[in-house]
Amino acid sequence: MVSVFCVLILSFALRPGIVSIGPVLLHIRHDFGLTYSEASLLTSIPDVCMGLFVLCVPGISRRLGTDRTVLLSLLLLGIAMLLRAVTYSTNLFLFWTMLVGIGIAIAGALIGGWIKQHFPHESSFFMGIYAGGLSVGATLAAGTTSYISNAFGSWRFGVGFWFILALSAIASWLYLTRRFNAALGNTHRQDSKTAIALPWFNTRAWLLAIFFGLSQFIAYACLAWVAPWNSETHASNIPSGLVLSLFTLLLAAGSFAAGAVAGKSSDRRPWLALGMILTVAGFAGLAFSPTSFPSAFIVMIAFGQGVCFALGMTLPLDCTTTASEAHAWTMFVLCVGYMIAALGPLSFGFLRDWTGGFFGPFRMLLAVSSIMTAMIPLLKRPAPA
Repeated sequence: MVSVFCVLILSFALRPGIVSIGPVLLHIRHDFGLTYSEASLLTSIPDVCMGLFVLCVPGISRRLGTDRTVLLSLLLLGIAMLLRAVTYSTNLFLFWTMLVGIGIAIAGALIGGWIKQHFPHESSFFMGIYAGGLSVGATLAAGTTSYISNAFGSWRFGVGFWFILALSAIASWLYLTRRFNAALGNTHRQDSKTAIALPWFNTRAWLLAIFFGLSQFIAYACLAWVAPWNSETHASNIPSGLVLSLFTLLLAAGSFAAGAVAGKSSDRRPWLALGMILTVAGFAGLAFSPTSFPSAFIVMIAFGQGVCFALGMTLPLDCTTTASEAHAWTMFVLCVGYMIAALGPLSFGFLRDWTGGFFGPFRMLLAVSSIMTAMIPLLKRPAPA
């Protein structure tokens, strides 16, 4: 139970560094005199970093070991979030934002393999806890950053406040590593230094990476545009900030449900199909009948993508047998996946400008979710060796 709690606290810290920018983006843009294109970098830079810098993780983890690498990445994340909040230089602000993305990329790439090593028979459950915690952290940042900023009279407090979660994540990680070091001796340190070859030429790895990437394409497009869509169209009577919080909260609920229920199944595909059916139905509603039940459509999409996110993080673990393999497959899926995900908000915004409305963007997300649904039969868990 303590391990579950520590994994949950650890995961809370890995999304507020990104999500906390959105609620106060207009204030940041005003203070730094940014154009809309420049302001968009504040949300796209971390996504790109989360994809690119995963490639650096094998070399770093071989030199330092998994435990120390995750610890240093959490320190980098906390320091970057704090310094970003107090800088008055545009270039430095973008630089600290880049370091936030790097810290998240390195920690996130290694935690999946660590879970595979220490909880081999409960990896789905713990990945569900981990994925749900990511969404809870995003929900906290989406729902309270504006209130914190208003309470202290500056967006800087709202953005910098979340470094506290990085400190709690460091404490949780130190507890976990000390506990399992004592239980396993040096075994995990030796394994963490084993050379990790990313599965660039493995068809199944590419399939998992593309599925995960399309899922995050949808999720980040919604995180960026659900609130503006609600504000511009007045689709619901719920304030836009609460709509975004509802979306992230349901993402967390779907992730927790996937870990608790789907984790007991040897075949993930029925649960992935359920998540995608909800997603397709939700986007079909927003694309063709957006004023009928908009809140219900958002709930369906968010819960469905929460299920797919947790299981998408678990699928690489299903295809591997050792912690080193799990690290490699997780890094590969995150690298390819987040590079695809970075295109989600940009594609949605481009179609919004080009079509002058939200019908086109939601049809695009409907098409992407349909492609994901068609991929599910290919995601069969490999037979044990």
